Amino acid sequence: MPARLPHRPPLAMKLWLSQRFGRARKMEASSATPGHALGKAMNIESIEHMVPNRVRIFLRNTRLVTILGTIILGVIIWAAVHVTLAPTEIRVAAGPPGGANVKFVELLAQKFATEHDKVQLHLVSTGGPKESAAAMTNDGADLAILPSTMSGSPDWPVVAILRQNVMALIVPTQPPAAPAKKEAATPPTKEASAAEKKDKAAKPEKGANQTKAAKNDKSAKDSKNAKNAKAADKGAEKAAAKDADKSDDADSKADGKDDTSSDADANAGNKLDKVSKLVGHRVAVVTGNEATKDLLAVVLNHYGVPLGQVQISLIDPKDIADAVKTQQIDALFVAGSATGQAINDVVAAATLNGQGPSFIPIDQAEGIAKRSPAFDSVDINAGTFGGNPPAPPDDIKSLSFAEYLVAKKSFHHDAVGTLAKLIYTSRLALAAAMPGEIKIAAPPTDKDARAVVHSGALAYLTDDQKTFFDRYGDDIFYGLLIFPIFGSAIAGVAGYFRNGGRTRRLRLLQRLLDLVHKARAAPSIEALDQIQVDFDHVVVAIIHQSEHEEYDQSVQMSFSLALDQVRFAIAHRRAILLEQPGADAKPGAKAAAA
Repeated sequence: MPARLPHRPPLAMKLWLSQRFGRARKMEASSATPGHALGKAMNIESIEHMVPNRVRIFLRNTRLVTILGTIILGVIIWAAVHVTLAPTEIRVAAGPPGGANVKFVELLAQKFATEHDKVQLHLVSTGGPKESAAAMTNDGADLAILPSTMSGSPDWPVVAILRQNVMALIVPTQPPAAPAKKEAATPPTKEASAAEKKDKAAKPEKGANQTKAAKNDKSAKDSKNAKNAKAADKGAEKAAAKDADKSDDADSKADGKDDTSSDADANAGNKLDKVSKLVGHRVAVVTGNEATKDLLAVVLNHYGVPLGQVQISLIDPKDIADAVKTQQIDALFVAGSATGQAINDVVAAATLNGQGPSFIPIDQAEGIAKRSPAFDSVDINAGTFGGNPPAPPDDIKSLSFAEYLVAKKSFHHDAVGTLAKLIYTSRLALAAAMPGEIKIAAPPTDKDARAVVHSGALAYLTDDQKTFFDRYGDDIFYGLLIFPIFGSAIAGVAGYFRNGGRTRRLRLLQRLLDLVHKARAAPSIEALDQIQVDFDHVVVAIIHQSEHEEYDQSVQMSFSLALDQVRFAIAHRRAILLEQPGADAKPGAKAAAA
């Protein structure tokens, strides 16, 4: 009679018990050779299949994969929208502090902040154009305001022209000289003429007395004629004396006129009205504007004026009035907007007692402009610099140069395009906020222009700016076409792993069924023991797979039936062999002989 089978726990409890008492089984297996080999095989298999099995588990969970994929897609879309709509921060270098360039950047940043635009400007204050260029080179700024005369500025593309600067050589009004003291002496010419009159009057009178004494016996008629002749002689002498006095006065006036004309010619020769006459004079470069010693050197070198023979110094605008009164300077050099505050302040400081300063024209400006492309020739009309009297009093010729807003070539195309759009659309408001200082103009977009335009600004100026969908529409379209392909590929891979797991489960079930057939046909107890060992291996494989796969109820029922069948077949065959010891010995002997 076969032995009674023990009570069989459900598969879920078996799996839990196997995980709970895994260590205990390993300890027990280490005491026996077959068990030790079994535990070793299970550990190696676990290590080899740990990572792939984790991936398979994740891909088989369709709901989890869908949720996680949706989250990842949402994060990608949010990041794209955030990057696209996030404000662009731009660092602009400008100087010197308190100048028109710094005020322009501050005004522009304030305007953009008020309008909540997508551009945020940050001022990088510098000491002047050279420091601004150094900040661009050292990655301390993204944009800078530089004059066209700055060496190296053509290497950076232009975003906008802020204004045209002009140069002015101003000769301040000289204070009046102290008057000289006059002498009270009588001119010697008048004294000499009076003495001559007395001598002439005495001589005719003496001759008349001698004639009268010698001719006393003549008649009354002759004496009357003599008296008439004497009177006529006295009238002639008086007329001659008057003519002599008039001629002397005329000579003295002529001499005075000659002296005045000679003084005027001397003053005209010493007047500073040409650049070449600056030799030996003191020229002060006004700070706080676009004027520099290098710009003055360009003008002086062109006219052949040695720099060593001109005393060049720097002067603060607030010190100009005192320097003019004390005659410490002979000429002032300033550069800036023709209608800006810098030149107007210098003209006002150089005006004394209502008499305006004079100006030295740069009459060879066209020649300088041809030799250096950074300059242009300009005609300054009378009264451009304001003042009363108007300054300059007449039209003069001078040099001009542009003030550029430049950017790095590598700076973002779209950011510069957005900045250019905001600048050009706000140019009237900016000009009204800084009257006379800002006159924004677009740089030439020709290929042979002297300045290269930034690609972002060029896109705006040529109406070639693209919207978000213009730039990324094609990518989105092709992405929507390609994404289903990737989705299908992912689904195929997941199906492959799912089918692979099903195949492994079927193989395990098939091994259990094969053990059932072997157990029923086992010839001996030793064969049954080997079948029991194989059965334990299959159970371990089932437990290992259950750790990485989630079995549904139908799979659990299939494994439960197969395991019960194997146990029943082994127990049934063992009971039969134990009841027939002779039959068991014979096959055992045959096996030993083999």
